[in-house]
Amino acid sequence: MVPEDLRTAYHWNYRPQTPRRPPWFTEWPGGNRIAVTINVMHEWESRPRASTARKGPMTSGNTVLDFLGLGAREYGANFGFARLLDVFDRCGVKATVFASGLTAELFPESLKEARLRGHEVASHHWDQTKHPYEYQNEDEEREAMVKTVAAIERATGERPLGYMSPGPRPSAFTLAISAALGFKWNGDYCDSDIPYIIDVNGKRLVSVGYVRPAHSDNDIMALGLAGALQHLKDDFDAHYEEAARHPMKFRLAVHNFTGGRPGLAKVVENFLHYVKGHPGVWFCRCIDMAEYWLEHTGR
Repeated sequence: MVPEDLRTAYHWNYRPQTPRRPPWFTEWPGGNRIAVTINVMHEWESRPRASTARKGPMTSGNTVLDFLGLGAREYGANFGFARLLDVFDRCGVKATVFASGLTAELFPESLKEARLRGHEVASHHWDQTKHPYEYQNEDEEREAMVKTVAAIERATGERPLGYMSPGPRPSAFTLAISAALGFKWNGDYCDSDIPYIIDVNGKRLVSVGYVRPAHSDNDIMALGLAGALQHLKDDFDAHYEEAARHPMKFRLAVHNFTGGRPGLAKVVENFLHYVKGHPGVWFCRCIDMAEYWLEHTGR
């Protein structure tokens, strides 16, 4: 018997403690065996941190703006993101862009361009500097999430249908706010090989996960370019082999200021070409995966 305080703390009152493969789930759309989703982290920090540029903190503390961290964010927003969009065009792959509300405010044209090219734009909260659990109360968190939805809608002309917290590290209130705002999917839980339904008092979202199973560019950067590509290939091969027994998903997240640099962007491009050489692969956006799951589990 799970103690009620733990059940609530773990959000098991909304999501399954142990996700299970439903009997109907024998394939992805088109008879495919593996779903591959690429996430682009298009984030912004109001106070860029030294860790963004993978450096130690400044000796003067937090009162001085870290222009090294700011430069990393500016590079990603202005150059890295555009480079990744071009990679996806060359590979014929549509991605899901996780955008901070501040990104939508400061660089709206980048989100507009992403939508014009067929990519999904999802909410990644307001400010990468502040996680949901750091707000003083539920109203504060809700205000930030509402503000983010409005900023993305102004930039793209469409309301975002998916949400993931910075981190992803949600608060006790994040799921309830997400359900009330009408999101169809959530990316906060890295706990499952398959999607599953989150039921918030009768309002249903699909948990699509983040990078478990699979990786972000932060995981592979230290391996060097050749090592990073080989690692992605080997891990995809393991997923693909298991997918012969039951459907699998593979997630790769790339940050605009990390994976958007020329070398790692080329790793991503070479990896996508490698994956496209395999039969039975469904490249999808998070919303596509969520819609498929909702269609089969009842809306």
